[in-house]
This record gives sequence, C-alpha cells and structure tokens, in this order.
Amino acid sequence: MARKLLVLNIFPTVFPPTSGGTLRYFHIYNELSRYYDITLLSQSYGIRGKVIEYSSKFREYLTEKDPLYPRIRQQLHDAAHTYELPLLMCLESANHPVLYKRYFKKLYHKSDIIIHESPYLLDCDLYFNKDKKPRIFNSHNHEYALAKQLWKNEKAREYLPRLYQAEQRLTSLADLIFATSSAERDEFIRAYGLEPQKVKLAPNGINSGEWLPRRNRSAGRPKALFIGAQYPPNIQAADFIIHKLADQCPNIDFIIAGGCCSSFQNPKKRNIKLLGSVQHQEKLALFADADIAINPVITGAGVNIKTLEFLSAGIPLFSTLFGIRGLELVDQKHYIHAEQEDFADKLNEYAGRPEMLDKIASNGQNYINSHYSWKSIAEKIYEAIEKTLSI
Repeated sequence: MARKLLVLNIFPTVFPPTSGGTLRYFHIYNELSRYYDITLLSQSYGIRGKVIEYSSKFREYLTEKDPLYPRIRQQLHDAAHTYELPLLMCLESANHPVLYKRYFKKLYHKSDIIIHESPYLLDCDLYFNKDKKPRIFNSHNHEYALAKQLWKNEKAREYLPRLYQAEQRLTSLADLIFATSSAERDEFIRAYGLEPQKVKLAPNGINSGEWLPRRNRSAGRPKALFIGAQYPPNIQAADFIIHKLADQCPNIDFIIAGGCCSSFQNPKKRNIKLLGSVQHQEKLALFADADIAINPVITGAGVNIKTLEFLSAGIPLFSTLFGIRGLELVDQKHYIHAEQEDFADKLNEYAGRPEMLDKIASNGQNYINSHYSWKSIAEKIYEAIEKTLSI
C-alpha cells in the first residue's frame, strides 16, 4: 500500500495551474502521486471548505475562511501592506485555534509523512518534534531571506525574527529539505548550520508537451512578452517595461500579462498592452504568438518559472542574471543576457536578427526540456524520500 503524504501550504493550487507557486505545488505532487497517496491541505479564503479530487491518489482539502481571520487581520492592519499581509496572517493564525488546525488533526492520523511547503504554518503542525512521523520541508524559497529583501513596511519587518525562528526550527528538525537551486541550498546550509546531506535539490520545472506550435515570425513589429503574478519582483519588472523600456524601444510592442498588471492604470502608450490575468489556454496562445520573451526582474528568490516556460516554449529570451538564477544558462547560447541599464540596447540590437534568435531559442529549449521536466524532478524527490526513510 502506498505511503500517505500530507502537505501543508499557505495557498491553494488551481487546475490547470498558471502562476509560479501553483505550477510547482500542483505538478510536483501530481507526479509524486504515481508513488504515494497525496493529500494537500491548503489555506483558502472561500466561504465554504471543499475537497477537490484530482485523481484517486491525489486530492486537495481547501479550508474555509476562518471566523477568527477578521480579528487577526485587524491586529495586523498596521503591520502590513498588500503583499505582506497574507503571509503575516498565516504566521499569526498558527498561534490561534483556527480551522486549519482542526483539518490538520483529522488528516494527520491518516498520514505517514508530513510535508511543509513553507515555515509560515509550522505551528499548525500540532505534533511537530513530538512524534516519530518524518517531516519534509519542500521549500519554494529561502523564505526569511526573501522576506528580509522584500518586506518594506516597518511594522511588518518586526515579524522577521519570528519568521527566522520558524524557518530555523523547521530546517533544523526536518528529516529532509528540498531547495530549488544550488544557491538556495547553500544559503540554507550556511544560515541554519545544516548537515549538507539532508538538503537536496528539487528545482522548478515544466511540462514540455503542453506548448502550442509557434507561429511564423511576422514581418511587422516584434512582440515582446512578459508575464507575472501580483508579486513585488514582477510588479517592479512591469514598471520598468512600462515607464522605461517601452520609450527606449519604440519599434517593439510590449505585452504584459498576469496579476502584476493590476498595479497599473492603462498606460497611454501605443506599444504597451496590459492583459491582466489570463486563463491557461490564453497563456498558451500568448506564448505561441510572441516573438521575444523578456524577464527584467532584479529581485526575488528561487528558480524563476517564467524563465523555464519561456525557454521550454522555444521563445528567444532576454533576461537579467537574476531572472535566470539557478539554471546555469549561457549567454548568447541559451538566452541573451541584459541588465536593466542595457536592456533596451540589447533588444534594439538583436530584435531584427531572427536567424540568430531562432538558434538561441532552439538551444535554450533543448537544454530546459532535457533537464527540467516535472516528471524527472519528482522521480528524484521520490528517490531522496525513500533513501531518507530507509536510514
């Protein structure tokens, strides 16, 4: 009989998944359900809780909005802006008798292994360090380092020591930790004094078979695509595209999709188009229609899923070093390196060289599709779990 995994997360997945966090959350466990029976326990702010059956061995429990949340939110009202608030609510709610704990207690007794996707809900694990069930930290980011970088509100930053303590406790006592890149693996080991052998790699990945055939390059103005969720690094990148890049590249049309668009009024620039959030099929069509992909992010953490997807779909990519972090891509071979100070120069120089861009796109596509499939990542996670359990 397959072992039963219970996975704790601060947000729900969606099907089909479209954004970075939900893509990782869904695909890793969908692939792992070939080996295990998996239950996701996810935070949801819906009025009613529900259970979604993705398959006979893969399901998700969505907790309903907790009656205590308004009171907790009021306590945090002066402590956070839009980005920090949901994270702080998860950190704070774990100290209260919330419904999530009731769901956990019910599901815990039917589970063999407990997996944490982040340290924010650690205190909802009522038996952490009190039982003999294995604990695994399948990190999306080095959360403390990311929060220290992104949290701007002074009151929110007062919670940084609590986040540090939670992540330190989780990493120190977990039986196994997965990091998304070698750099983050080294950060975990250094920051928390961990034994290197218990920190393994589980990078972000792609489904290479889902992309639509790319259209033939048109003779008109090139289309440059950026897509990103409502997340500070993406909002910063979209701001750069709208207020600087578009003016410096007047012969290129810039298309921005995703939740990051909600932070901007419709700019009155003829070469900017804001699409907002898009459904999965719309996203696939956008990728097939784009001439160029751009990723001018300069902050964040973990391996950037949009980079993986742009390359896997065969789109020529212009990116900062931060945008390709953890992937060991080679400039002029797999992508074109551009930092914000010379991004416009690089776009203007290379946008009119289709043969060169096609060759780079083909190299990047082959590299990503052969190294970063969700299936192969899940196989390595399975092997690491089984090896850890056998010790």
